[in-house]
Amino acid sequence: MSRVLFHAVHYPHPEHLGDLLGAMSRISEAAAGVEGLEEIGAFSDPGHGRVFAISVWSSPEAMQAGMGQLFASLGDVPFDQWERQPRELLTLPEAAGARAAGGA
Repeated sequence: MSRVLFHAVHYPHPEHLGDLLGAMSRISEAAAGVEGLEEIGAFSDPGHGRVFAISVWSSPEAMQAGMGQLFASLGDVPFDQWERQPRELLTLPEAAGARAAGGA
């Protein structure tokens, strides 16, 4: 099994940046009980008005099973109203494992 990175780029209207970041926080809070989710986070790019959301999963199967649980925590978030253009979604399989610090 290979790990998977899910990456979303959001383009919020300036007046909805706080709303979008709040939704990202709710997803992060809901992540605690999701099996196979290794890491999750949201990063703001204020210079370009973007928010990058990432999650790292233990396998494609874990991602497929866990995404519904994560998105259920959002309820009826109106992304289409908060964003000035459609978000970009990308799923990537791990190409090379990370080395442990100090490894050869």
